[in-house]
Amino acid sequence: MKLTALTLSLFGLISTLNAQKVALHSTGSIQHFTGTTAFADAYTASNPGDTIYLPGGGFTPPATIDKSLRIYGAGHYPDSTQVTAKTYINGNIALTDNADGFYLEGVDINGQLGFSYNTSIDNVIIKYCKMNKIDVYGNNTFTTPSNNLLFINNVVKGDVLLSNAQNSALYNNIIEARIQNSYGNLIENNIVMFSYTGVSSYYSIHGDNNIVNNNIFLNASNRYFVGVSNQINNNIFIVASPIFGTTPITSGNYYPVTQSSIFISQSGTTFDYSHDYHLQSPSTYLGVDATEVGIYGGFNGYKEGAVPSNPHFQLKTIAPTTNSSGLLNVQINASAQDN
Repeated sequence: MKLTALTLSLFGLISTLNAQKVALHSTGSIQHFTGTTAFADAYTASNPGDTIYLPGGGFTPPATIDKSLRIYGAGHYPDSTQVTAKTYINGNIALTDNADGFYLEGVDINGQLGFSYNTSIDNVIIKYCKMNKIDVYGNNTFTTPSNNLLFINNVVKGDVLLSNAQNSALYNNIIEARIQNSYGNLIENNIVMFSYTGVSSYYSIHGDNNIVNNNIFLNASNRYFVGVSNQINNNIFIVASPIFGTTPITSGNYYPVTQSSIFISQSGTTFDYSHDYHLQSPSTYLGVDATEVGIYGGFNGYKEGAVPSNPHFQLKTIAPTTNSSGLLNVQINASAQDN
């Protein structure tokens, strides 16, 4: 079974080297789609449980995704997509009622990842992606919440809004803005860069009853938490007196820590591919699990280059002409991924 899955994955991924074909894997059969609407066309032809492989290049998404699908892109880091180019989604990914079990890896979304308003969409995993915003849209009543949402190793350029998410987790992400309206979720091993001092009501995290462990916060003001009964443990703060909200439970936090002393090579409060987010002193800043705080600690340590878990192309060499025997010399190196 493992060999079959790997063979199918490689066959689907070879489409990235041939006319930017999108590959739809459905019950043992494979269909290919080309053009900027290829992603939407593959979605239309898919059935729940199918897998779509998106090559490098730009694609228009379907208006909504209302099926349980697995979607793999080629990645978004420039140095890890030199052979394939990055996978770029020009628009929003909008999940609706029947998207339970949706899985997405390795794409750059020029828009937001959104969930239908007050709709229960459960067991979603978003991994190794870059996007402008996450919005689990709701009015905080949680009458039909989305449960077990996992956001792992992503780069989020804007806010993360969890107004209808419960029993969900943010693991090892880089988040430029705020985490808002989070109630009863796990926030662990992230870098939260939000730093805005112009509005007194703006805090890094807004919500109640969250577990917040092993993160690094770069807010230059002291306004970090607003909410009730958050558990705040083993995080790095760059100010001397961070506000922890009402009736917090706190332990093992590090503050004040000078920002320039945290990372190997980083400055400012925006994500940059050229920055190195490893810690200068990983053994000094340990999390609740005794691994380092930040994105390289915990059980979901940040994967270099955010390379998707499908086989990854490392080298492509295709001769411009055939040899004297009429053979075309093609060399393609692909590496299997553990996760």
